[in-house]
Amino acid sequence: MRTVIVGNRALARHVLSFCLDTGWNIVGVVTPDEDAARRQANFRSVADLVAEVDCKLIKTDDINDERTYRRLDALDSDVCLCPGWEDILNERTLEIPTIGFFGFHASRLPEGRGGAPVNWSLIHGASEIWLSFFYYTAGVDAGDVVTQRSVPVDARDDIGTVLDALAVAARDILEEIRPSLERERIDATPQNPAEATYRPRRQPQDGLIDWTQSPSEQTDWVRAQTRPYPGAYTFYNGRRIRVWQAEQVRKTSDNGSQGEVLAITEGSGIDVATGDGVFRIERLQPERGPERWADRYAADTGIEVGSRFGRHHAPSDWIYTGIRGPDGGTSYRTNLNVGEFGELTLICHTSTQRELEVSVTFDGEVQLTDATTVADTYDTTVSYAHTTSGTYTLKVTYVIDGQQVDTRVLKVFVQE
Repeated sequence: MRTVIVGNRALARHVLSFCLDTGWNIVGVVTPDEDAARRQANFRSVADLVAEVDCKLIKTDDINDERTYRRLDALDSDVCLCPGWEDILNERTLEIPTIGFFGFHASRLPEGRGGAPVNWSLIHGASEIWLSFFYYTAGVDAGDVVTQRSVPVDARDDIGTVLDALAVAARDILEEIRPSLERERIDATPQNPAEATYRPRRQPQDGLIDWTQSPSEQTDWVRAQTRPYPGAYTFYNGRRIRVWQAEQVRKTSDNGSQGEVLAITEGSGIDVATGDGVFRIERLQPERGPERWADRYAADTGIEVGSRFGRHHAPSDWIYTGIRGPDGGTSYRTNLNVGEFGELTLICHTSTQRELEVSVTFDGEVQLTDATTVADTYDTTVSYAHTTSGTYTLKVTYVIDGQQVDTRVLKVFVQE
């Protein structure tokens, strides 16, 4: 069974390593080229794994371009296994393998389609995270599901340990499904669009800490974005501070403004008022500086009880743009009935006065255009609905001082 691995994350390396160790006939591996790889969190090179293996290593910045298609097609593959790729693959590429083009997605499909599924699950306090093995289609994680497994999540876990557990689950799935692939008898279940939900891609700037969140929400926020991802962050004295390790200390607090330092304990960390409780920063890293224990960093930099973290400390050139749910949180209405309205909040934070232009389209139709001057915070809510069923795209574009700086996309599933 001639097999090709297509992947741009650490899971692809784990899958490739397992397949090589267990005697799969790996004839090719497709990875991002150097420029694309540098842009991707959690990228792991596979060059060392294939250095002494008789297979082709294909590096590309566009998996759908003609040159990549020809090279992939020439491998004469039976199966392609894709443990994640940043872009949607086109139909022509998906039709190359004779048995099928299969993918892994870290959610219980059809729930949680889209980007950053593990991050989102941890942010929302999941106690288990699923891994789906499914047929790739030209849609977003929409193909028939072959099998699914889950891994538990407990208080000691963070994004790194969960990704490791999912790698083990992927190996188990491959061991289970290999006989069916070799016999070309694969049972799969179509996804129910009425149960589909979508999670948008996240960007490094989305790690901004909101000090109105509860201590438990802050703990999930940090552990969902710690290494190998860019990390949750806040600001102090004009510098971005990344928070790599933290924990809830108390659910409630009687004193302190949100973001205010309540205590600095040697050997423990910095206790900060958040929501209506207390959150302890244990490991942090200042911009352009090494990672530090939080209490030692405080002693060296003059952070003391009464100091306050927050975006009011951001440097003058800092800009944040993003999207939120209607309540200001990170849950989005992406499964609607025909004629039912969803809502999305558009956010922009700046440290200095800026000229902002925002546009929103839904299924290509303009829902909102707005032009205004922002000196601190802009937020507005836009509604969306459709009169026919289908999968539609909500697109938000931000232009600041005449330059497009951000585009956000949300897929919306509309049912009869």
